[in-house]
Amino acid sequence: MEDSKHAGRQVHPVYIDDNETLRKFCLQWQHAAVLALDTEFIRTDTFYPIGALLQISEGTGCFLIDPLSIDDFSPLTALLTDPAIVKVLHSCSEDLEVFERLFQVLPQPLIDTQIAAGLDGYGFSLGYQKMTEALLQIHVAKGETRSNWLQRPLTESQIHYAALDVAYLPEMYQQLKQSLESKGRWQWLLDECSPLTNGQSDTDAITQYYKKVKSVWKLSSRQLGVLRLVVEWRESEARHRDRPRGRILKDKSCFEIARTQPRDVKALSSIEDVGQSTLRNYGQELLKLVMTGIKLAESELPAQLPKPLPPQTGTLLKQLKAHVSHRAEHLQMAPELLVRKRDYEELLRSGFNNRDYQLPASLCGWRKDVIGDDLLNIVLKQST
Repeated sequence: MEDSKHAGRQVHPVYIDDNETLRKFCLQWQHAAVLALDTEFIRTDTFYPIGALLQISEGTGCFLIDPLSIDDFSPLTALLTDPAIVKVLHSCSEDLEVFERLFQVLPQPLIDTQIAAGLDGYGFSLGYQKMTEALLQIHVAKGETRSNWLQRPLTESQIHYAALDVAYLPEMYQQLKQSLESKGRWQWLLDECSPLTNGQSDTDAITQYYKKVKSVWKLSSRQLGVLRLVVEWRESEARHRDRPRGRILKDKSCFEIARTQPRDVKALSSIEDVGQSTLRNYGQELLKLVMTGIKLAESELPAQLPKPLPPQTGTLLKQLKAHVSHRAEHLQMAPELLVRKRDYEELLRSGFNNRDYQLPASLCGWRKDVIGDDLLNIVLKQST
């Protein structure tokens, strides 16, 4: 089904592939209140996404910008950072990486319609296709999702698909905005979207990644010291070589190196997925990192990471989740949007030592009145 009322916007997208045409359209777009954005990219053999296409709609037309043939993006970056123009994206996390890589700026102010739809009662992590069906009763085909977006020329099917990804965003944004304002939830959305463009610095991303390794809580501080060094090295190497981190060294190999602390090539080679090419290219470097970690002073070691919640918290955790489920049903929202798994854990951990429970930062803001204070009262009541 495709409503004729909406059909005109996706039929003849404008393809922009030179500096002067981009500049001309940017002059027009600077008067827009809203710019809907999307990207197409390839990320199979690289650490960083390779931006292949940028889609824009200001509400009346669709425009496809070819970053492979344009070298002056200054008119566009000025628009991306113009505080008077709202940038609308759907499920934007990977798109933001593309913007950062291509333009060294992030679109601001930003609204993510996936978050908006969730706050408006359309479910958790709603896809673009399902959102157009729910809000506009339009089916958008997704046949080119895994297409080769770096090929030139693009096919008519690719061009049509790419245009559809922004064709309906301005209208859906306005619809969601009106609904959220009527429910008193517009500020909730602004609070949720604001941190999206305040990401980690590259340095923080490199130095903190070791905490994401599976089962890292099992390691001692000394083992964590080795893990942190190995993972920092891998992160830097992946960025420098622009290769996926798993192609340098898999997470589970990093973990096993930290756990077993191999002192020679033979011991290192016994670790799963550490093959001959890894030994040849990185073996000596990895052994040096292990020895460095072993020799770290106690003051230089990272703190052990918290273990999973103990079984005795199970009853209280179920009580908290039941309350959240009931509250979410009343608000007609997905429970995951109110409270995330890590929020429960952080709240319960805050009272492990002295039962001085504290709300995590993620349950403050608009969530404090909506659900945070309730959860804090439940755990405080159980602790007395």
